[in-house]
Amino acid sequence: MSELETLQKQHEEKTQKIQELKKQIENAKQCLEEQKKKKKENPDEKKETFNNLSQKYNSLRDEYNAMLSERSRDQN
Repeated sequence: MSELETLQKQHEEKTQKIQELKKQIENAKQCLEEQKKKKKENPDEKKETFNNLSQKYNSLRDEYNAMLSERSRDQN
């Protein structure tokens, strides 16, 4: 496999991973919004669930941003 083909494959894999992360971020965001709207849950449970979802969202966001900057760096 030539160097160009290898780079193209790496680029495609990174692009696919970025799209997957984007979907996961949107799902986490939606869960956070739904969690905000729930009123019947115990306040402590609600707070714990919200914190867990927030951590997941932030983690996904960090990974997404890292992948974008890596892809951008690779293109230059």
